[in-house]
Amino acid sequence: MRQPEAPEILAAADDWWSQELGCSVAELRPSATRVQEHGGRLKDFLGIWILALGDHPVISLPPVALALSARATAWTRAQLAAPGNLLADLGSLGAGRVERIVGPAPISYGLEGLYLEDAARARVLTAADAPALEQLRAACGNDDWDHGGSEHAAAGALFGTFDGARLVAVASYQVWGDRIAHIAIATAPAWRGRGFGKAAVALAARRALEQGLVPQYRTLRSNTASMAIGKHLCFIEYGFSVAIRLRR
Repeated sequence: MRQPEAPEILAAADDWWSQELGCSVAELRPSATRVQEHGGRLKDFLGIWILALGDHPVISLPPVALALSARATAWTRAQLAAPGNLLADLGSLGAGRVERIVGPAPISYGLEGLYLEDAARARVLTAADAPALEQLRAACGNDDWDHGGSEHAAAGALFGTFDGARLVAVASYQVWGDRIAHIAIATAPAWRGRGFGKAAVALAARRALEQGLVPQYRTLRSNTASMAIGKHLCFIEYGFSVAIRLRR
């Protein structure tokens, strides 16, 4: 298993995010706040997508929100760290138009190498684990399970940690493009903070690396338990995103 060096990781990440936003790699880190209409893979996204990698963010707007362009040019990275600051500007879209603000969500990679020793405590899940997986899903609840990403995992990319015979954490990854393995984790509430999630994520990252992929870890900054997993495994923040979902 080879862990890629930082320049290779950054090149893969920059390539993915530039295609996501439909801009050049150079435009990912503008010298002033950049506001653009949705392009790339965001073209059909009904919401505002914000990516902050450098000192100034890139703000991508759907056609229905282009009236915000002038206001959005004044949004700063510091404001986006607490997106509630944007509500006054977002109100110009109309009452009740904002459905949900998701973020800030740090995006992290193993830029200095990942600590994956905990992977030995987890294993790959098989079809025989389906009942245990359903029990874990019920314990997590719909929202946590959806955020955990297991429904969208790549084939053979479910990794679980057990407490005795009980499955208490499951990690998964989706392959984005050619190189990015986007990792997600769901842990039963009563077992959080005890290392089960760390082990599952470590095995997911190890298997992704064995496939020549770049592990990516993204979670909400407000999710302290999930943030602690990323820190323990030595994921380093590359930037953060904010998604503002709009109602039709």
